[in-house]
Amino acid sequence: MRLRIKARAVQPGFIPLNYSSVLQAVVYKLIDKSSPAYAQFLHDEGFHSAQNILRSYKLFTFSKLTPTPYRFNGKGFESVHTIEWIFSTAVQTNYEHLVYGLFADQSFRMRFGRIPISFTVLSVESMPEPDFDQQMKCVCLSPLTVSSRRDRPDGQSELHFLDYFNPAEKDRFIHNIYQNLVRKCETLHQKPYEGSTDLALVFDPDYIVKKQGKISKLIHFKNGIKIKAFEAPFTITADPELIKIGYQCGFGEKNSAGFGCVEEW
Repeated sequence: MRLRIKARAVQPGFIPLNYSSVLQAVVYKLIDKSSPAYAQFLHDEGFHSAQNILRSYKLFTFSKLTPTPYRFNGKGFESVHTIEWIFSTAVQTNYEHLVYGLFADQSFRMRFGRIPISFTVLSVESMPEPDFDQQMKCVCLSPLTVSSRRDRPDGQSELHFLDYFNPAEKDRFIHNIYQNLVRKCETLHQKPYEGSTDLALVFDPDYIVKKQGKISKLIHFKNGIKIKAFEAPFTITADPELIKIGYQCGFGEKNSAGFGCVEEW
């Protein structure tokens, strides 16, 4: 289930490059307009599976913003009049509360610094889903990131964002995507996953050549976190159920913060 949302700024404004945490806050505030209790549950707790109660998932993701028109100044987008983005989820309740929130007063605000930008909702479009098969070609609508824990020289562990192009990390990158999809599947359906354990993911080599290998980016997230992520078309081969989960909820990690949203290529 996914929505395409378009909104117009009451007064044209500036949107910085690192806006994902602000857009995440907008999503929660819109859901809060429909149900404050549900918004708090989703933000603070999320969904758990019986197989792993220590991990929780929001089971939604969203794309990058498409601002129009704008002037890019190196730090962000100036004189933005309209924005458009896609919200995707596998949970009917997420979908319904967001729709209700969007139509509650047909407005929301994005705060970058002291002065927020007020937006009026222009349109909310329900989008059809593709047919899911064992192989799907995808385009990233927001960057894809995968992490793992590793030991530091002082013996403490730290979060490390994996590099698909590092031969020592590529297999772990793909395996962690598989594990993540399985956990989301078990959380959504509340039963153990019993499907195929095979998964392959390949970023498009022609696109990599076109971009001269520059498909990764370092994103400055909230609380000083720097996230290494990838943004390129890819082909995934796996159980169609897992591919569907990735399409609806996002591939990789930090989906509810605007990572891993894709569309069919």
